[in-house]
This record gives sequence, structure tokens and C-alpha cells, in this order.
Amino acid sequence: MRITNEKLTELINYKPELTRQPDFSVFWENNLKQIFENENYPKFLRLDLKEYSYPLRNIKVYKATMPAIDGTLIHGWYLYPAQANEENKVPALVRFHGYSSNKGKLCELLLWALQGYAVLAFDVRGQCGDTPDNRVYTTGSFAGWLTRGLSSPQDYYYRQVYLDCVQQIEALARRPEVSADKIGLFGNSQGAALAIISAGLLTKFSPLFPQLTAKVAIVNAAIPFLSDIEKAYREHSDGPWTELDWYFRMFDPFHKQEDKVFEILSYFDAMNFAPWVSCPVLMAVALKDTTCPPATAYALYNHLAGPKRIIPYVDYAHESIDNHTDEQIVFFAQKLLDKIT
Repeated sequence: MRITNEKLTELINYKPELTRQPDFSVFWENNLKQIFENENYPKFLRLDLKEYSYPLRNIKVYKATMPAIDGTLIHGWYLYPAQANEENKVPALVRFHGYSSNKGKLCELLLWALQGYAVLAFDVRGQCGDTPDNRVYTTGSFAGWLTRGLSSPQDYYYRQVYLDCVQQIEALARRPEVSADKIGLFGNSQGAALAIISAGLLTKFSPLFPQLTAKVAIVNAAIPFLSDIEKAYREHSDGPWTELDWYFRMFDPFHKQEDKVFEILSYFDAMNFAPWVSCPVLMAVALKDTTCPPATAYALYNHLAGPKRIIPYVDYAHESIDNHTDEQIVFFAQKLLDKIT
């Protein structure tokens, strides 16, 4: 079913109230202190690289690892143009993957490295890559990751995921071949949320942590997950939100704790980080998406603080949008490569 012009206008104007709790900012400041006020913080802000044999002379390819602050070793890929060095720095991109996926294939990342970017792509801990999740949780959960640690904001799974993302961006910025002020973030679905949230955290809290060198210059966020969470849960018909259906069935069949659950999740709602994002943002929304309902993308978009553009794809559901890749290439090149005016 196609969305009518009237419905599209309603979506474009949809801007719900933020669901931040009173201590939202303090909560994230205190969690970032675990990294940047740790006396051993330099060891958490490095990429350990092992060269990977690949038949392209003009691109260096590495298997990368990074020690997270809880001891989990995060695995990924790192690529950059062979001519890049401390005297010839290049812009960098961080690619975040979708839910229940992993760091991806080299062929996906070469699209960007061959254009002149350094590219970093890590697993999200515990999902379907090489990276475990070494955290110990105080409660059980339903299969998947959406309900893991859903007893408090501090125990919740995505708290450490978001810290991992900030940590890897800063580790990338400290590489000698990278221009720390020309870093772009991108991803689809979960990856889109991680890009927005990371940009928000780094922009908001950089003034408090002088050790931070990373400057997020641009973000592409396509079909974002984890936005306007309560609405997404109530309007979904498939995808990861079904884990929350089962969580209530197994742990709270009469929804007596529903308000507490959504209060906890509000600390991790991408919409609540959007006002902290001031760099240019390109977004894509799929108007037939039943996993991340279109309204939840507009909720995030309409709270962004900087230059922004959103492209509605009328005939797409929750899936990769090939046409959007071309839009993203131009968008990043204009800001980071200075090749297009």
C-alpha cells in the first residue's frame, strides 16, 4: 500500500516530545568518564592491527582489534589508502552494522577505501561476528540482545555498545594517517542509530574531556532502528521489537513493569541524542518499513540540530536501498574529499 500525500505530510511534521529522563545527560557523562577519566585510558584508545593479505596494492588492509573497557576484545576491519601517512592524512569513515550482523565483508568496505578514505568497521559485541560480550548481566532475557540487562540503565546491553562506539571513533582519530577533524559515520538500521548516538555523545561531551580528539564532521543514517522506541514497539509488525513482545510474555505478562521498561529504554533512544548532533546529516526512510516505522525516523530527523536532509523511499521496506548509496557517496565527498562543489 502506497503512502498518500496527506500521510507523508503528517510524517514530515511528526516531532514528538523527547523522552529523556531528568538525569539523561548526567548518566552519559558519568559513563564516558569510565573511559576518559580512567588512568589507563590510552590503552583503550588504540587499534591493534594485523596486516591482512589482499590483492590490491593501493589499499592497506588490516584485521583490527580494540580492548573495550570491560575487557571484551572487539574485532573488525581497518583499511586505508597505501599512500596515506602522518604527512598525507586522509579523511576517515566508521561503518556501523545492522542488528544481528557483523563487521561485514571487505568488498563492502573497499567501496569507500578506493575513494580515498580510511575505513573502520567493528562488530557490535555479542552479535553475529567474532566478538563476544564479556559482560555479566543481573537478569535473564529473551533471545537476541534487545532485552539483555533490561533491569536498569546501567545494566542494559546497549550502554556498553554505545561506549564501544565512542571508543572506536576516538581510537581511529588517533591514527597517524587519519584527519581527526574529518570523520564521517554511517550505517543502516541499528548502524544508523549508532552513528547518530555516537555523533551526539562526542559533540555534547568533547568540551568536558580534553583528551578527545575526534571530530564528527558528517553522518549518514538510513532506516534508523532504536528511535522513538515506545512508538516503534507499538507499531511494529516484525523485526527485533518482537523480542520485547516475548519479554513481556515471559517476564511481565500483565505489563505491570511496562512504564519502567520504557523509562530504561529512553536512555538509549536515538531520538533523545538527536538534539546533540550539529554536523550535517543525510537520512533515508523507507515508507513501507514495518520493522522501523517511518514515523520513528522522522521523530529523530526533526530533532536534529544541524543541517539535514531526509530522502523518503516510497517503495522500500526495511532493507538496503541501493539508490541511497549513490546519494551517500556524493554527500560524503562534498564534505570530506573536497572533490565535488
